Amino acid sequence: MDANGNSEATISWGSEFWLADKDGTLVELDEVTEMPSEQDEGDDVDVTHFKSPGRRKEYKAGLIEPGTSTLSMNWLPGSPTHLLIMDAHASGEPRAYREIISDGTENKVWQVDGFLIVKSKPRTVTIGDKKTMQVNVRFTGAITEKAPAAGA
Repeated sequence: MDANGNSEATISWGSEFWLADKDGTLVELDEVTEMPSEQDEGDDVDVTHFKSPGRRKEYKAGLIEPGTSTLSMNWLPGSPTHLLIMDAHASGEPRAYREIISDGTENKVWQVDGFLIVKSKPRTVTIGDKKTMQVNVRFTGAITEKAPAAGA
């Protein structure tokens, strides 16, 4: 909170999600309504042995699993964004992605870069409402996080 007791929370308006095309060029996706986030959960490796103190299980940290998540968007059939997602899904190959997080204005305050695989892309078409697509992704490898470059 600031000195007046007001929350310093901001909205996400102005944020961006980018996905690499087959040539590796990052392309901004249109009509994104919710961005995915990696989970980075560490595995537990059981290292218990016959002489573990106090008959207690023992663990060490193992590999980090980046996890899965969902990118939500308004579905525009046949749009460049739709075609890019279809291509990424069909290839099954990891693609670079970039998230640019805004502070609710034009200010870009955080950037996340990494790789993901498009696992599925279910769509919802309902009478009297917008068409949506949920792009289910698996993150792969490590991410980098930083303040974006000036002018990004």
